[in-house]
Amino acid sequence: MEKIKSIQANPALFQVLWIAAIAAVITGELLPGNSGVMRLVAATHINDKTLHFTAYTLLAFLPGFGFKPGRGIPLALSMILLGVALEFAQRLVPFRGFEVADMVANALGVVAGMLLALVAQASLRVVEP
Repeated sequence: MEKIKSIQANPALFQVLWIAAIAAVITGELLPGNSGVMRLVAATHINDKTLHFTAYTLLAFLPGFGFKPGRGIPLALSMILLGVALEFAQRLVPFRGFEVADMVANALGVVAGMLLALVAQASLRVVEP
């Protein structure tokens, strides 16, 4: 359990991971639908809503778990706004479209990520001596 505590005690690591995850999500959501990357993603046959949910779960988990609660929770919640903004921005991207269902999947992912972070933090507190 010492390894997990030391990882959580390193907010710089979580900041780097979170910024990288945000960059990946922004890139993925704003690539044209006919780009090579998007064709590769489509070839996986993973449901679009599952991808949205999973990405936003990670975007909420990282600050929710790795940052102080007073800072991590608002940052995690801000990912809902990012998802809404990116969905509107997709209207300007060739072969991409605006979907309210994607925003719902994003928001549900944020809620799941925050809950996972809270459970992970609580389990660490229980195990710590």
